[in-house]
Amino acid sequence: MAHLRVEGLFKSYDTRKVIDNLSLSVNAHETLVIMGASGCGKTTLLLLILGAIRPDKGIIIIKDKIVNDLPIEKREVSYVPQDFSLFPHLTVYGNISFGLRVRNYEEKEKDRIVHSLLEAIDLRGLSERKPNELSGGQKQRVALARALAVCPSLLLLDEPLSSVDEATKEDVKKNLRKTLIEMKVTTICVAHDPEDAFALGDRIAVMHGGRIVQCDTPSRLLAEPKDNMVRRLIAPMYVLSKNH
Repeated sequence: MAHLRVEGLFKSYDTRKVIDNLSLSVNAHETLVIMGASGCGKTTLLLLILGAIRPDKGIIIIKDKIVNDLPIEKREVSYVPQDFSLFPHLTVYGNISFGLRVRNYEEKEKDRIVHSLLEAIDLRGLSERKPNELSGGQKQRVALARALAVCPSLLLLDEPLSSVDEATKEDVKKNLRKTLIEMKVTTICVAHDPEDAFALGDRIAVMHGGRIVQCDTPSRLLAEPKDNMVRRLIAPMYVLSKNH
């Protein structure tokens, strides 16, 4: 059953149509990757689902409830932006526990959740470090843990691997995929790199001109691309598949 449904969504800025009659569904516990060229509307779609901006038309449904008029804090949606937006003055512990503190969690329960997440993201022993003492991959894991700490109904990740250096990217990618599976959180992830999309997604939605052109499993997308635009976008994956 669909955990999230987006139906007939439109969003324009002045005369530029960014989201154009877009419909999409995401299953419970699924990781759906939105892939497309810069400017196709990927981040705008995330912000519409989050509630940071309002659609001109269309509906957004989470767990069978229309959320168009719900403010961000009542949608049970966590968002991790491209730059992670960690609080530089807070420690790893402080960053992860921030949402719990705002929600007035008891100290004992807050401590339990933070330490279980530190264990899950393999950052034991780093709880007192500040963000400027972490690598790109470690920052990504802290941002992910902060988002997961409040038990969101839906997790939105905007280019989660863009700030990770190439030397550690493969390990970070595997760790992220493993965490999302183990946490069983319904996730929408934006990616422009087809290698990242194929590694992270249960399904991949190819976006172009504010619309979803094709939405399929990685293997089906590779075997049956809908048109030449999709084929060009995933072209690097044909090379990789031949080399393995």
